[in-house]
Amino acid sequence: MKKLTFLIAIAALLGAGTAYAQQFDLSELDAGDVRAAQYDFRAPAPLADVSEKAAQTGSDLLGLDVNVRVPYKLMKNAVTAMAATESRLTIIDRNAAVVFKYGEFLRISNLKIDQGGIIIIPTLTLKPYFNGTDRLAVRVQRIQLHASMEPSVKAAPPQIDQEQIMVQVMDVLIKGVYSALDAKLKAKNIPLRAQDVVALRYDKAAWTLHAQLSSRIMGHFIPAGLIGDLHLTGFSFSDSGLAIKLQTAN
Repeated sequence: MKKLTFLIAIAALLGAGTAYAQQFDLSELDAGDVRAAQYDFRAPAPLADVSEKAAQTGSDLLGLDVNVRVPYKLMKNAVTAMAATESRLTIIDRNAAVVFKYGEFLRISNLKIDQGGIIIIPTLTLKPYFNGTDRLAVRVQRIQLHASMEPSVKAAPPQIDQEQIMVQVMDVLIKGVYSALDAKLKAKNIPLRAQDVVALRYDKAAWTLHAQLSSRIMGHFIPAGLIGDLHLTGFSFSDSGLAIKLQTAN
């Protein structure tokens, strides 16, 4: 169960309606005299609260019924594992928080992303929600960016809009999840790939990360025929961490 919690915590950590047309313009950054810039983007309000439509009562599920608490410290450990396998991702201050509750949202900060010499320090305000059995979604409500150039960058990159910046940030985070999970699975001699455990897909038009979880990994820890397939059937978060509900099907 601890191993499954670790995997779900990573998937839940990552994390919007059509983005504004406002541009994130890196063409004005000059390696010679402009070293940094601040940006603050907001996504528009969603068209509907899909979490309520997707919620399930769980009345048709029998067997094991488990509530798991995932503290934010464990999620930080997961990000540390990601940074160890994804060279573009760095935790800025090892003693500071990375994930924490921010009002009705989650916030991710204290990370640095290197995109070919362009250093991006994002602060993401996220709304994660349960999106149906074994499915989570994370909507980006807002992104604040601090961007700077390394001295080695000789020319500014072409203009990049905010949607593309979010694609780049999510690409680093998703690949970090997969590389960390692959390393974990290999260390445990489990013949699965990260994508077999959690499939991640980022919808740039909606600013939303989708995670599809699989119970296949449980077959390596629980004897066959002991319980039914274990599924994610609920999700919430509080000041202390994530609350995850797991149940077996018929």
